[in-house]
Amino acid sequence: MENYVTDAAKPVKRLNATLPDPLARFVAEVTGEGGLYETPSELVRDLIRRYMERVQQADTQAINAMLVQALEENDYTPLKADDFMLLRREIER
Repeated sequence: MENYVTDAAKPVKRLNATLPDPLARFVAEVTGEGGLYETPSELVRDLIRRYMERVQQADTQAINAMLVQALEENDYTPLKADDFMLLRREIER
């Protein structure tokens, strides 16, 4: 997953955002007394966590797909000494 950091390479710990009226109304509806979240900050943290989980799941699925592809494409022939020499040459390039 890609980490979001500022130009100074510090993690973002505090956010300040101005919302358009429709978003501000929605946040007001879901926060506070009777809302799903006690504060707007709780809503934002939950949204970020859920987004982070989706990104991590997508990364995991991509890795699994590559592993499956590699397993399907492998001919499973035993490696020989020459194979290791070829791999060493490729790495040294």
